[in-house]
Amino acid sequence: MDFLMAQDIAAMPTAIGVIVTIGVPVLIAMSVGAVMFAVFTPAELAASSVIGSVKFSFVVEVYAVVAALTLVGAWDIYTTSRDTLQKESGALYMLAHAVDTYNGADQADSRQAMREAIRDYAEAVVTYDWPRLRQGVGVGSGGSDAAFTRLSRIFFDTEPVTQAQQALAQNTVQWVAQVAEARIDRLSVGTRTISLLIWALIMTVSVSVLVFQWFIGSGGLGVHYSMGAVIAIIVGGVLLVSLKLAFPFVGDDPLLSPRPFVLLMDIR
Repeated sequence: MDFLMAQDIAAMPTAIGVIVTIGVPVLIAMSVGAVMFAVFTPAELAASSVIGSVKFSFVVEVYAVVAALTLVGAWDIYTTSRDTLQKESGALYMLAHAVDTYNGADQADSRQAMREAIRDYAEAVVTYDWPRLRQGVGVGSGGSDAAFTRLSRIFFDTEPVTQAQQALAQNTVQWVAQVAEARIDRLSVGTRTISLLIWALIMTVSVSVLVFQWFIGSGGLGVHYSMGAVIAIIVGGVLLVSLKLAFPFVGDDPLLSPRPFVLLMDIR
């Protein structure tokens, strides 16, 4: 599995993703089972159960470690992206509340410009940055760049007059810097991904688990096929959750949405 294939699967609607990530492992498991029972007799499989159990246990332990590593890495990507969005939108929210502090009669134009800058930036994130994040492509230059530059210039250039405005000015600088830092983290989300080697490893050990389980004999074909299907569903479920967490922005129903920025577009 390469990076683009993993991203494409994560971008699928949840129902189709379930069919691909769980249905394919079940199909592989059932196909391997049919081949194994066609090649070996139940007596031959039962005779090799002891050796097969030892080897299968080793494969399962390796799979457990790799699956845990993948899930932890994917969860870290998701939580980092979520916290970045909260940081960026939270700083914008605080800037929006700070606008009312500039309540001088001669500061009406500045207040209006500040609110417009926040709305324009939020709109740029929603209309330009987010579609590219959902497609899994680089945002590149442009888009929200100009809107952020205007936002920072307006808040930096507005001269504080009253003591309250002067006291708030330092926090305003910090909030703008927080938006900038979170924005960079959000735009560089493509660099925080699970290594291709990890995806290749999880696929290899997953297939190994699906294959090695059939070298252990059982009381009947129905029981063997049922256990094989359950194992395949577990393997597919781990893969699906890992993919969704590792690519939280992509697809028609991503885990993370631009709703906070949509709400900021309505600031008046």
